[in-house]
Amino acid sequence: MSEDKSDKVFDPTPGRIRKAREEGNLFKSQDVTSIALLLVGITMISVFMPRAFEALKSMTARTFLVSAQTEVTVMEIPAILQDIGLQTGMIIAPFIASIFITSIAIQLAQSGWNVTMKPLEPKPDKISPIKGLQRIFSAKGAFNTAKAVLKIVIVGPVAYYEISGRMESILMLPSLEMTEIVGLAGQWMMVLVYKILIVLVVLAIIDAAFEKWKYHEDLKMSKQEIKDESRESDGDPHVKSRRKQLAMEMKRRPRLDHAILKADVVITNPTHFAVMLRYDPEEAMAPFVLAKGIRQRALRIKSLAFEFDVPMVEDRPLARALYHTVEEMTEIPADLYPAVATILAEIYREKGLSLN
Repeated sequence: MSEDKSDKVFDPTPGRIRKAREEGNLFKSQDVTSIALLLVGITMISVFMPRAFEALKSMTARTFLVSAQTEVTVMEIPAILQDIGLQTGMIIAPFIASIFITSIAIQLAQSGWNVTMKPLEPKPDKISPIKGLQRIFSAKGAFNTAKAVLKIVIVGPVAYYEISGRMESILMLPSLEMTEIVGLAGQWMMVLVYKILIVLVVLAIIDAAFEKWKYHEDLKMSKQEIKDESRESDGDPHVKSRRKQLAMEMKRRPRLDHAILKADVVITNPTHFAVMLRYDPEEAMAPFVLAKGIRQRALRIKSLAFEFDVPMVEDRPLARALYHTVEEMTEIPADLYPAVATILAEIYREKGLSLN
């Protein structure tokens, strides 16, 4: 059963955000990127264009001068074209480098470093007409449409008033020298472009705020999604509860080096099982298990018993029965009384003591 979008009211968890990034779903404002690239491009043109024109003029003059002084053959054309290409590349290299660096910097500033091939994987949603219509008529589609209309409504009058305010000067251009015409036209164009950019920057800030809000809204989660993610990351709640219970039981277990000091005897398998027994009528009506263990824990119990001179008795059936049926700090069942009493009586007799 699909969940209603209205159920998704909880902020996305770090796991949800990380998964979205792995799938290539990143926050990005296309307007911020476009405006930044346009601003850098225009700035580079205004700064380097005079040098570029000088370099282009020098290259053109040199090319024609060489052509006029030297007979150009078919064999020399590749070298000439290579030289022209190299010179042209050096002219436009700063523009290309600045655009490339700016695009990377803007991407890192908005989304951080993220490398994934998931967006390149084919998905039916990308070619589905229904999904396409849903995107067009979604909140984001409506916002993009309103933004495009707003650009026309605002940018158009800015350009109109800037040009109409200079109409008298524009009509005087034919009476000037070509260099003056180019210089004035370039200055006016830069002023117009920067005024338009100011408007576009404001729109880009609004777009970035909307995209940030929309990105956060799209990643919001329902209560069930949070539960599912918690189950995937931490495991099933029942398993988790069982692990917690086992941890508490381990915490409540008596320390072996403390328990061995109270033990009367250790029943062994001999290698796989070891059970510490104690009998004190003032503490309990019947013998009880102080501690028990298998494998490594059993070896540890046997080592402590040897170290503190606690008697060890090998009785495989009894050791297994005690380990599997009696919990730690619990009295032994009545059906095991005879076997345990026999062992304790022998030990007490060797010590010159009595069970009573």
